[in-house]
Amino acid sequence: MFLTIIIPLAPGDSADVLINQLQKFGYEPIVVTEETRAKSLNRGARLADGEYLLFLHADTNLDNNCLKELPEILKGNTDRMYYFKLKFNRKGLVYLNSLLTNLRCYFFSLPYGDQGFCIPKKLFFRAGGFPEYVCFGEDMYFVLKLKQLGKSICRLPFSVTTSARRYQQQGWLKVTLMHQWRFWKILYDF
Repeated sequence: MFLTIIIPLAPGDSADVLINQLQKFGYEPIVVTEETRAKSLNRGARLADGEYLLFLHADTNLDNNCLKELPEILKGNTDRMYYFKLKFNRKGLVYLNSLLTNLRCYFFSLPYGDQGFCIPKKLFFRAGGFPEYVCFGEDMYFVLKLKQLGKSICRLPFSVTTSARRYQQQGWLKVTLMHQWRFWKILYDF
């Protein structure tokens, strides 16, 4: 198998829409639920039989062209990680978040996990997988580890659309400030 898709599932989450989308293109994703997202992602990677791993959040929607064209883009690229351009499923202030996220990634190659990570399985394990000792930000720690190893982190020519549910439920300002605080804390601690 060329590509294995891994979806970590938190209690109360549903990945039905994403799973149906993936199955239409012949993919049977691995859905894992462990104590933490990092443990779920690492377990999914150990179970995967694909040469490449694609980590997606349960509330993600992919461009359909992505699933057709991704194998051709990945072929032969065994020493880099890829991510997607981020969009939210709502309008309003979250557009600013997606714009700034995409700019941060363009200039600094620092994506978050909700942008999807696509990586050769061998490189994933060489980098040590997602750190299970951290309370949050396992995705950012992983990206920083890859950068420390001198690996390229490249944006794919596709977008993922993710849910703005948390911004709606908890408030845009609160969630935005929390993400910023965590981002700078991780960069400072790394």
